[in-house]
Amino acid sequence: MVVRLLSEAGRFLTVSDPGRLRLRSATTTTVTVILAIAILIPGSRSIGQPITVAMLGTVVAMQSSAAVKDKDQRSRVITTLLLVFPAAGAVSLSAVLSEFGKIADVGFIVVLFVAVWVRRYGPRGTALGMVAFICYFFALFLRATPDQIPILAVSIVVGVAISLLVRTVILPERPSLELRRLVRALRAASIDVLEVASNRADRNLPLLRKRLDKLGSTALMIDDWLDRNDAAQLLSVTNSDLSLRIFDAQIATEQLVSALWALDPEKPWPKSLGQATTALGSCLQNRPSDDQLRAARRLAAAAADKSDPSTRAGIATTVAMRAVQAHIAIHHITSNALRIDSEPREKAEVDDEATGLNPSTKAAVQVAVATSAATILGEIISPDRWYWAVLTAFLVFTGASTRGEILSRAGHRVVGTIAGVLAGVVLSALVGNNQPVQVVLLVVCVFFAFYLVTVAYALLSFFITVMLAMLYGLLGTFSIGVLELRIYETAAGGLVGIASAYFIFSTGTRSTMTSKVDDYLDQMTSIIDSSIASVVEPGTETHLVTDMRKLDNALKDLVAAGKPLELGPTARTRRGAKRLLRIMTVSNRSSHALARAGVGASRADPDTGPSEATAEALKEAAEVAKAIIADVKRAISGEHVEPPEKLTETSATDVMLSSPTTSGPVRSAVRSLGTLNRTMGEALTRV
Repeated sequence: MVVRLLSEAGRFLTVSDPGRLRLRSATTTTVTVILAIAILIPGSRSIGQPITVAMLGTVVAMQSSAAVKDKDQRSRVITTLLLVFPAAGAVSLSAVLSEFGKIADVGFIVVLFVAVWVRRYGPRGTALGMVAFICYFFALFLRATPDQIPILAVSIVVGVAISLLVRTVILPERPSLELRRLVRALRAASIDVLEVASNRADRNLPLLRKRLDKLGSTALMIDDWLDRNDAAQLLSVTNSDLSLRIFDAQIATEQLVSALWALDPEKPWPKSLGQATTALGSCLQNRPSDDQLRAARRLAAAAADKSDPSTRAGIATTVAMRAVQAHIAIHHITSNALRIDSEPREKAEVDDEATGLNPSTKAAVQVAVATSAATILGEIISPDRWYWAVLTAFLVFTGASTRGEILSRAGHRVVGTIAGVLAGVVLSALVGNNQPVQVVLLVVCVFFAFYLVTVAYALLSFFITVMLAMLYGLLGTFSIGVLELRIYETAAGGLVGIASAYFIFSTGTRSTMTSKVDDYLDQMTSIIDSSIASVVEPGTETHLVTDMRKLDNALKDLVAAGKPLELGPTARTRRGAKRLLRIMTVSNRSSHALARAGVGASRADPDTGPSEATAEALKEAAEVAKAIIADVKRAISGEHVEPPEKLTETSATDVMLSSPTTSGPVRSAVRSLGTLNRTMGEALTRV
């Protein structure tokens, strides 16, 4: 029982944090902070310097560990080394300008503007800008003076060196291990979704959809890994081959789930289907032996041979056999593939069409206006703690671009801050002036802040606020009044950030979502064209796997853009956004199946193509699907579109059924187009 519970817990952690990427990131940052505290605090005391000097170096170490996100290790090392210059420059500027009163405030706003503007230069620019901002801020927070600049610069260099030591020696990145963990997470996600689909006693559709989404996001994370690494050098497997195998496994699992869900829950499964799913279960284990894999392949093949392909159970059995083959290929491919170079994919930043400005310039202007107003409002609330309002006004723009996103981030930050203040007061009362315990709690807060940052922004604000309570305790300046001021300043900064988002280069959430829907549906139209072309002319080269990942990323962007609308002010807005996002997600799976048909056809013999009549019917069906997609785009943009009277199958079905020799890719394409038509048609009924 204990072993089973541990196994279930391990699988849950594997699925919730694929590849343990969040755990590794949080651990790396935490170890960096621990080493910085262990080295800098005793070091600063030994030379008669205040603890504030050590705190700055620790903050720089933490930020350099968390902010550097270049794609390859060499670039990450270079960026880490470069952090010394903006960090030292920002601290020096802050210390010098602090002698001139309000001029330091103006300097802060200029630094914030530049920190956002340099994001146009990619991950390196973003990291350098964030470190410059955080160092200027902490120099104000720690009340640095010009005579401290040399020792503060030394502290910065030590902090960066510690971060580099952890990144390259203590916890170096291990891409091959990361990939194995991601593949393990893909198998765990497959098991989870199949368990829900196989549960005939409890038909939980929302849970099924949630787990299908997790399966898709895990496959996307593997694709992200391929963008950052050359699999040929690490695992003797090509990026293109690995991407194709992952795609096959994902789509086969999704199709099996769909087939199982379509079965009558009141009727028992045929024996052959049970055998095929049992074989798949063996393949989804993490370390099956070669004998187990061979036995699973034989069992699945025998089950498919005995099944009736004209029945739903027979279709499910055949799909289960394909899933077995796909997952076995993933087990074996790392030792059997040949090297082929793959081209990295770049995502360029383009100018904003509405203003003619680069997005980073637009954001920088918004931040400059917001932080200027936050400075004034913050000083009205507290002349000594005004920078908390400025900090909030800056951070609500980080990672957000629309009014809805900024409103959501501001709300999360205020809620997390209030909860963090309450927790900080309680912990401070319990801990008192016990410095070792304060340091331990500070480190724990750092870990959870970075581990949960992508889960909920409010959690990041909560743990950062508790961490600040411990920091104030270490500095001997803790008081309930200070934390209360943090709430007021945070609320003021959030309000200013929201106002700036609404009135300065305003970007509407709904218009952004409409644009993302258009991008997504344009990509889907391209998938239809490429897939049908491949099915009609088998044996031709195709880039469908790469195109499908572009579609997946377009859906990811669409979901992110629509999230604020799911929290909209009215029930109608919330229901409409949720419904549209769900329809687009379901249509994505139909596109997966259609692309898989195209990929399968590209591997087939050119002489196995469909008849002229079937090919023509397929093309007509594709045109019908594209016409419905065009109607959906028009309806979402606000045009009036008459909903379809009846959501029917494609016209290719009759042609397909009239020819018993129709190939598998043709049948898959027809089924996928039929499902896609129904899904898109449903979007037109209440858009």
